[in-house]
Amino acid sequence: SSEEIEQLEAAADVLASAMAHQRAMVALRERVKELSCLYQINNVLRAPEISLEEILARSVDFIAPAWRYPDIASSRIQIDGKTYFSTHFVPGPSHLRSQVTVNETGRGFVEVVYSEEKPERDEGPFLDEERKLIDVIAQQIAFVISEKEAEQARSDLEEQLHHADRLATLGQLASGVAHEINEPLASILGFSQLILKDENLPADHRKDLDRIANAALHAREIIRKLLVFGR
Repeated sequence: SSEEIEQLEAAADVLASAMAHQRAMVALRERVKELSCLYQINNVLRAPEISLEEILARSVDFIAPAWRYPDIASSRIQIDGKTYFSTHFVPGPSHLRSQVTVNETGRGFVEVVYSEEKPERDEGPFLDEERKLIDVIAQQIAFVISEKEAEQARSDLEEQLHHADRLATLGQLASGVAHEINEPLASILGFSQLILKDENLPADHRKDLDRIANAALHAREIIRKLLVFGR
């Protein structure tokens, strides 16, 4: 009857509204999980004085809970051949992977794995939003790798500059010492050679003066090396 049809249409409207509300709530929960994942990873990435290895080891545990089926989801990050696994990682039949590319060079990947079969969605059992999320995570990791490597390069360059500055200072010191010693040494060598020209010089004195002259010549060779080092 028309009355029954009217009641069924009203029930259908209520059911449709309830289903739409349920979908909206599910979508909202998924977005909250995604934002929580990105927020937690970003906090780790921005932590001061933390190594890249520690960043990756801590970040990998925040990824899997953001997926549609967190109870059967595991995650891993592989960078330069080293792999970081989420707690209780379990391999499975389905995986979603995003490459980590730094300066147009592939350095590894971020991956989420389901340990059980799930219904087909947009990309296997995974959603389009989950593809976007894992791509953003891979980009964040690539960015922090680039930053850490640039920071290390700056640190290495600063150390090289400090080392060069210390060498320059040491060279100036060596050169100054050589010049200061060279003048009195030249007098010692000159006077000893002058005395040796005396034909009446006793033999034992001549022998002692020869030793003085040879020692002075040896010291002058050391000074020459110091000047070379200073230059």
